[in-house]
Amino acid sequence: MYGQNRDFNDNQKNILRQLDTMGIDCSQLLTSHESTYSNLVFKKSRQDLDFTNKKVAFMTGSNGRTLSNKIDYFRSEKDRITRNQTPNNSTLCIFDKEQKKRSGGYDAAIVYWSKVLVPIDELISRLRGKNDLEQTTIFDLIYIFQLPIENF
Repeated sequence: MYGQNRDFNDNQKNILRQLDTMGIDCSQLLTSHESTYSNLVFKKSRQDLDFTNKKVAFMTGSNGRTLSNKIDYFRSEKDRITRNQTPNNSTLCIFDKEQKKRSGGYDAAIVYWSKVLVPIDELISRLRGKNDLEQTTIFDLIYIFQLPIENF
């Protein structure tokens, strides 16, 4: 688990000007601008991880266990930087191959605005549950809620 960079030079400020292009879709894969921004913000802590085409989870809440998404994360980043504040207080958790497999294919997780460091195994457990929910089909929901099929 690693912290983030809070100092920006003039070249890096150009990346910050592209914040309006970040967090505009629900894809779990980061766009090129989101990757460039994340590579900058976590440059001191990301080791050899390049965020390009990486599947990243976002977690938040005082205990760091609330599932979030990149739309909310980048909206918060935009808001803070627009007000000349530092980026979100975030921790980067990089998964190894085994953890990636267990998490449902995530390369990393960004935990922001958490008061505690969440153990990686707990993050993976939450993400595994998220993937189970995402794989729920419309037919599962029809069965669970006993809905008439003609409503669909």
